[in-house]
Amino acid sequence: MRKFLWTAVAVSCLAGSLFAQDWYHEREQRFHNEQWRHHLFAQVREDLSHVNSAAWAAEREKHRLARTRQELTDLQVKLEQGRFDRDELNDVIDSLQKSADDQRLSPRDREVLADDLNRLRDYREHHEHWNH
Repeated sequence: MRKFLWTAVAVSCLAGSLFAQDWYHEREQRFHNEQWRHHLFAQVREDLSHVNSAAWAAEREKHRLARTRQELTDLQVKLEQGRFDRDELNDVIDSLQKSADDQRLSPRDREVLADDLNRLRDYREHHEHWNH
């Protein structure tokens, strides 16, 4: 019985690891060409959802990630109405920076958030040249 439990735990961990590997690979594919620019905020929200679902994220961090996702949604609504809100984008970037610096997150998730930060910073500096 004990051997069965250990086997079940090992298989479960392996399956979770393979699922995570697939997600990271799919994310790389999403950002492979320039089409991601048209969906930047949606892509970042998806990344935040993935990191937020990680079992090792603290409740405080999960709250910050959820708030950042909502701020991105609000920002996108404003952009669709033709209004660019630099202060709100700065708030999103600051919050994302705190999450990317959180040592309790996996190194790979921190890398994802750091990549999102770079993309949002690029957007902030060059948004007038991006198609929304």
